Amino acid sequence: MIRYWYRLVAGGFAGALAVGSVFALPSMGNFRQLSGGSSSVVAQAKAINLKVSDLSASIKWATSEPVASPKAELALGKQAVACMAKGGPVSPDPFGTSGVTGGVVLADISSPTYSEKSSTLTHLPSASSEVAFLTTASKALADLAAVGRKSSIACLATQMAAESSLQGAGKGVKASGSFMSAPRYGGGSGGVHIRFLETGGNFALLKETLSDDEYFYVQGTAEVFLTFINLGPAFNSSWAASAISKVMARAKSEVGKG
Repeated sequence: MIRYWYRLVAGGFAGALAVGSVFALPSMGNFRQLSGGSSSVVAQAKAINLKVSDLSASIKWATSEPVASPKAELALGKQAVACMAKGGPVSPDPFGTSGVTGGVVLADISSPTYSEKSSTLTHLPSASSEVAFLTTASKALADLAAVGRKSSIACLATQMAAESSLQGAGKGVKASGSFMSAPRYGGGSGGVHIRFLETGGNFALLKETLSDDEYFYVQGTAEVFLTFINLGPAFNSSWAASAISKVMARAKSEVGKG
Protein backbone atom coordinates (compact mmCIF):
# COMPACT_ATOMS: atom_id res chain seq x y z
CA MET A 1 0.00 0.00 0.00
CA ILE A 2 3.00 2.27 -0.32
CA ARG A 3 1.55 4.89 -2.59
CA TYR A 4 3.88 4.34 -5.51
CA TRP A 5 1.37 5.55 -8.15
CA TYR A 6 2.32 9.20 -7.59
CA ARG A 7 5.50 8.75 -9.60
CA LEU A 8 3.57 8.14 -12.78
CA VAL A 9 1.94 11.56 -12.47
CA ALA A 10 5.22 13.47 -12.45
CA GLY A 11 6.52 11.46 -15.39
CA GLY A 12 3.51 12.51 -17.44
CA PHE A 13 3.57 16.16 -16.42
CA ALA A 14 7.33 16.59 -16.79
CA GLY A 15 7.33 17.71 -20.42
CA ALA A 16 4.44 20.16 -20.07
CA LEU A 17 5.72 21.64 -16.86
CA ALA A 18 9.21 22.08 -18.24
CA VAL A 19 7.78 24.46 -20.84
CA GLY A 20 5.58 26.63 -18.66
CA SER A 21 6.55 26.15 -15.01
CA VAL A 22 9.09 24.83 -12.57
CA PHE A 23 6.96 22.60 -10.37
CA ALA A 24 6.08 18.91 -10.65
CA LEU A 25 3.62 16.44 -9.28
CA PRO A 26 4.84 13.32 -7.48
CA SER A 27 6.27 10.65 -9.75
CA MET A 28 4.59 7.29 -10.41
CA GLY A 29 7.30 5.46 -12.30
CA ASN A 30 8.43 2.98 -9.62
CA PHE A 31 6.09 0.31 -8.33
CA ARG A 32 6.77 -2.54 -5.96
CA GLN A 33 6.16 -6.24 -5.85
CA LEU A 34 7.12 -7.94 -2.62
CA SER A 35 6.62 -11.60 -1.93
CA GLY A 36 7.44 -14.26 0.59
CA GLY A 37 6.24 -17.69 1.68
CA SER A 38 5.39 -20.63 -0.54
CA SER A 39 5.03 -20.30 -4.28
CA SER A 40 1.41 -21.45 -4.00
CA VAL A 41 0.46 -18.48 -1.81
CA VAL A 42 2.26 -16.09 -4.14
CA ALA A 43 0.44 -17.62 -7.10
CA GLN A 44 -2.89 -17.16 -5.31
CA ALA A 45 -2.12 -13.51 -4.61
CA LYS A 46 -1.24 -12.90 -8.25
CA ALA A 47 -4.43 -14.65 -9.36
CA ILE A 48 -6.59 -12.45 -7.11
CA ASN A 49 -4.99 -9.12 -7.97
CA LEU A 50 -6.63 -6.57 -10.26
CA LYS A 51 -6.47 -7.31 -14.00
CA VAL A 52 -6.91 -4.84 -16.83
CA SER A 53 -9.91 -6.90 -17.93
CA ASP A 54 -11.61 -6.00 -14.62
CA LEU A 55 -11.74 -2.34 -15.62
CA SER A 56 -14.16 -0.44 -17.82
CA ALA A 57 -13.69 -1.06 -21.53
CA SER A 58 -14.85 2.48 -22.32
CA ILE A 59 -11.26 3.72 -22.14
CA LYS A 60 -7.90 2.17 -23.03
CA TRP A 61 -5.60 1.33 -20.12
CA ALA A 62 -1.80 1.47 -20.07
CA THR A 63 0.03 -0.99 -17.81
CA SER A 64 2.96 -0.18 -15.50
CA GLU A 65 4.59 -3.17 -13.85
CA PRO A 66 5.64 -3.06 -10.16
CA VAL A 67 9.27 -2.76 -9.04
CA ALA A 68 10.94 -2.21 -5.66
CA SER A 69 10.20 0.88 -3.55
CA PRO A 70 12.97 3.12 -2.14
CA LYS A 71 14.04 2.56 1.46
CA ALA A 72 12.70 5.95 2.54
CA GLU A 73 9.18 4.99 1.48
CA LEU A 74 9.43 1.60 3.16
CA ALA A 75 10.41 3.43 6.34
CA LEU A 76 7.32 5.63 6.08
CA GLY A 77 5.20 2.49 5.81
CA LYS A 78 6.70 1.10 8.99
CA GLN A 79 6.00 4.40 10.75
CA ALA A 80 2.37 4.23 9.63
CA VAL A 81 2.02 0.72 11.05
CA ALA A 82 3.57 1.82 14.36
CA CYS A 83 1.06 4.67 14.46
CA MET A 84 -1.85 2.28 13.77
CA ALA A 85 -0.62 -0.08 16.49
CA LYS A 86 -1.24 2.62 19.11
CA GLY A 87 -4.96 2.11 18.51
CA GLY A 88 -4.95 -1.67 18.85
CA PRO A 89 -3.68 -4.95 17.36
CA VAL A 90 -2.28 -4.88 13.83
CA SER A 91 0.13 -7.04 11.81
CA PRO A 92 3.55 -5.76 10.64
CA ASP A 93 2.14 -5.27 7.11
CA PRO A 94 -1.62 -4.55 7.14
CA PHE A 95 -2.83 -4.63 3.53
CA GLY A 96 0.73 -4.03 2.31
CA THR A 97 1.22 -0.80 4.27
CA SER A 98 4.87 -1.44 5.12
CA GLY A 99 6.01 -4.09 2.66
CA VAL A 100 7.37 -6.19 5.55
CA THR A 101 7.05 -9.91 4.82
CA GLY A 102 7.96 -12.82 7.07
CA GLY A 103 6.49 -14.08 10.33
CA VAL A 104 2.71 -13.75 10.14
CA VAL A 105 2.91 -12.14 6.68
CA LEU A 106 3.33 -14.90 4.10
CA ALA A 107 3.18 -12.82 0.93
CA ASP A 108 2.66 -9.26 -0.30
CA ILE A 109 2.07 -8.94 -4.04
CA SER A 110 1.21 -5.79 -5.99
CA SER A 111 -0.68 -5.72 -9.27
CA PRO A 112 0.44 -3.57 -12.16
CA THR A 113 -0.94 -0.03 -12.11
CA TYR A 114 -3.44 0.61 -14.88
CA SER A 115 -3.83 4.19 -16.09
CA GLU A 116 -5.74 5.84 -18.92
CA LYS A 117 -3.56 5.43 -22.00
CA SER A 118 -4.74 8.59 -23.72
CA SER A 119 -4.10 10.72 -20.63
CA THR A 120 -0.44 11.35 -21.46
CA LEU A 121 -0.04 14.28 -19.05
CA THR A 122 -1.57 12.91 -15.86
CA HIS A 123 -1.82 9.13 -16.43
CA LEU A 124 -5.10 9.40 -14.53
CA PRO A 125 -7.52 7.91 -13.71
CA SER A 126 -5.57 4.90 -12.48
CA ALA A 127 -6.26 1.70 -10.56
CA SER A 128 -4.20 -0.98 -8.86
CA SER A 129 -4.39 -3.57 -6.10
CA GLU A 130 -2.28 -5.44 -3.60
CA VAL A 131 -2.86 -8.81 -1.94
CA ALA A 132 -1.19 -9.93 1.28
CA PHE A 133 -1.55 -13.38 2.85
CA LEU A 134 -1.34 -13.84 6.61
CA THR A 135 -0.97 -17.04 8.60
CA THR A 136 -4.53 -17.00 10.00
CA ALA A 137 -7.90 -15.50 9.09
CA SER A 138 -8.19 -14.00 12.58
CA LYS A 139 -5.02 -11.97 12.05
CA ALA A 140 -6.33 -10.73 8.69
CA LEU A 141 -9.62 -9.72 10.31
CA ALA A 142 -7.68 -7.88 13.03
CA ASP A 143 -5.98 -5.86 10.28
CA LEU A 144 -9.36 -5.03 8.74
CA ALA A 145 -10.55 -3.83 12.13
CA ALA A 146 -7.36 -1.77 12.49
CA VAL A 147 -7.89 -0.03 9.15
CA GLY A 148 -11.47 0.66 10.19
CA ARG A 149 -10.43 2.56 13.31
CA LYS A 150 -10.85 6.31 13.04
CA SER A 151 -7.36 6.86 14.44
CA SER A 152 -5.82 4.90 11.54
CA ILE A 153 -6.97 7.44 8.97
CA ALA A 154 -4.56 10.05 10.34
CA CYS A 155 -1.71 7.49 10.30
CA LEU A 156 -2.31 6.61 6.66
CA ALA A 157 -2.86 10.23 5.62
CA THR A 158 0.46 11.22 7.20
CA GLN A 159 2.17 8.42 5.26
CA MET A 160 0.51 9.56 2.04
CA ALA A 161 1.52 13.22 2.37
CA ALA A 162 5.11 12.34 3.28
CA GLU A 163 5.46 9.90 0.36
CA SER A 164 4.03 12.46 -2.03
CA SER A 165 6.58 15.05 -0.92
CA LEU A 166 9.39 12.52 -1.31
CA GLN A 167 8.23 11.81 -4.84
CA GLY A 168 8.25 15.41 -5.98
CA ALA A 169 4.94 17.01 -4.99
CA GLY A 170 6.62 19.95 -3.32
CA LYS A 171 6.37 21.31 0.20
CA GLY A 172 3.18 21.78 2.16
CA VAL A 173 1.34 18.73 0.83
CA LYS A 174 -1.65 17.85 3.00
CA ALA A 175 -3.72 14.68 3.03
CA SER A 176 -6.99 13.92 4.76
CA GLY A 177 -9.33 10.95 4.70
CA SER A 178 -12.89 9.98 5.51
CA PHE A 179 -14.83 6.73 5.63
CA MET A 180 -17.21 6.09 2.74
CA SER A 181 -19.68 3.32 1.97
CA ALA A 182 -18.18 0.18 0.41
CA PRO A 183 -19.54 -2.78 -1.55
CA ARG A 184 -19.73 -5.70 0.90
CA TYR A 185 -17.51 -8.72 0.33
CA GLY A 186 -15.50 -11.15 2.40
CA GLY A 187 -15.28 -11.45 6.16
CA GLY A 188 -15.50 -9.13 9.12
CA SER A 189 -17.34 -5.88 8.44
CA GLY A 190 -17.51 -6.72 4.73
CA GLY A 191 -14.90 -4.15 3.75
CA VAL A 192 -13.64 -0.65 4.50
CA HIS A 193 -13.57 2.28 2.07
CA ILE A 194 -11.52 5.40 2.78
CA ARG A 195 -11.39 8.37 0.44
CA PHE A 196 -8.17 10.33 0.76
CA LEU A 197 -7.85 13.86 -0.62
CA GLU A 198 -4.46 15.41 -1.23
CA THR A 199 -3.95 19.17 -1.54
CA GLY A 200 -1.24 21.78 -1.14
CA GLY A 201 2.25 21.66 -2.59
CA ASN A 202 2.17 21.40 -6.37
CA PHE A 203 -1.48 20.35 -6.29
CA ALA A 204 -2.26 23.89 -5.16
CA LEU A 205 -0.35 25.30 -8.13
CA LEU A 206 -2.49 23.14 -10.38
CA LYS A 207 -5.61 24.18 -8.46
CA GLU A 208 -6.55 20.52 -8.23
CA THR A 209 -7.17 17.87 -5.58
CA LEU A 210 -5.94 14.30 -5.90
CA SER A 211 -8.74 11.87 -4.98
CA ASP A 212 -7.71 8.39 -3.88
CA ASP A 213 -10.45 5.84 -3.08
CA GLU A 214 -8.97 2.93 -1.14
CA TYR A 215 -10.85 -0.31 -0.41
CA PHE A 216 -9.85 -3.00 2.09
CA TYR A 217 -11.25 -6.55 2.18
CA VAL A 218 -10.48 -9.86 3.85
CA GLN A 219 -11.18 -13.28 2.36
CA GLY A 220 -9.96 -16.05 4.64
CA THR A 221 -6.26 -15.41 5.21
CA ALA A 222 -6.02 -12.99 2.26
CA GLU A 223 -6.03 -9.21 2.63
CA VAL A 224 -7.13 -7.41 -0.54
CA PHE A 225 -6.37 -3.73 -1.07
CA LEU A 226 -7.61 -1.77 -4.11
CA THR A 227 -7.00 1.86 -4.98
CA PHE A 228 -8.70 4.05 -7.58
CA ILE A 229 -7.21 7.50 -8.21
CA ASN A 230 -8.07 10.59 -10.19
CA LEU A 231 -7.07 14.25 -10.30
CA GLY A 232 -10.09 16.45 -9.62
CA PRO A 233 -13.29 14.36 -9.52
CA ALA A 234 -13.13 10.97 -7.83
CA PHE A 235 -12.66 7.79 -9.85
CA ASN A 236 -15.94 6.59 -11.39
CA SER A 237 -17.65 4.69 -8.55
CA SER A 238 -19.50 2.30 -10.88
CA TRP A 239 -16.24 1.31 -12.55
CA ALA A 240 -14.64 0.77 -9.14
CA ALA A 241 -17.56 -1.34 -7.87
CA SER A 242 -17.47 -3.53 -10.96
CA ALA A 243 -13.72 -4.11 -10.65
CA ILE A 244 -14.01 -4.89 -6.94
CA SER A 245 -16.72 -7.48 -7.57
CA LYS A 246 -14.47 -9.34 -10.04
CA VAL A 247 -11.42 -9.23 -7.77
CA MET A 248 -13.37 -10.46 -4.76
CA ALA A 249 -15.01 -13.23 -6.78
CA ARG A 250 -11.51 -14.52 -7.56
CA ALA A 251 -10.53 -14.12 -3.91
CA LYS A 252 -13.46 -16.29 -2.84
CA SER A 253 -12.61 -18.86 -5.50
CA GLU A 254 -8.92 -18.95 -4.54
CA VAL A 255 -9.23 -18.81 -0.75
CA GLY A 256 -12.78 -19.94 -0.04
CA LYS A 257 -15.44 -18.52 2.25
CA GLY A 258 -14.41 -16.65 5.37
